[in-house]
Amino acid sequence: MPDTSTSKEAVILKLLSEGDTMLCLDARYPGVHVPGQHAHNHALRLILNLNFPQPIEVDAEGVSVSLSFGGRRFACYIPLAALWAAFNPETMQGMMWPDSMPVEVKADFAARQQHDGAESSQASAPSAPAAPATTKKGRGRLRPVEDAHEPSPSAPEADAPPAPRPRGHLRLIK
Repeated sequence: MPDTSTSKEAVILKLLSEGDTMLCLDARYPGVHVPGQHAHNHALRLILNLNFPQPIEVDAEGVSVSLSFGGRRFACYIPLAALWAAFNPETMQGMMWPDSMPVEVKADFAARQQHDGAESSQASAPSAPAAPATTKKGRGRLRPVEDAHEPSPSAPEADAPPAPRPRGHLRLIK
């Protein structure tokens, strides 16, 4: 399918009719209107659903939607040219448009494919049996964006006591 606004529009509308839709976009693209803290993100992911209280407008030029960021509403606009993937986050079904991908995403994707290729060739060796899949049947697998070889700076120490459970912002009032 060619990389046209119409094809992206059709994919988004189809995904929205099925439920949650995750849009992956380059927020640095001219015309993208998102909160300032996300404006320099080359791999911004936004979840949309037709059941949101504010209407979602999808046309041949872009997507207009009011979203909540940290509890505050923000009127967003995403030109379809800034969009490089759209999918259902539950089923992982959707579409990617490589011609619209930022170079950073393409580089990460290529490195991940090489890494996965090396793992699969090691796993196919007779001395290393493959581990059983732990994902739900019929569901894709998400991979972390960070480098898997570096420990996360926010990872808790094994000896550290568990952090207290954060209290929710909603209370039951009788």
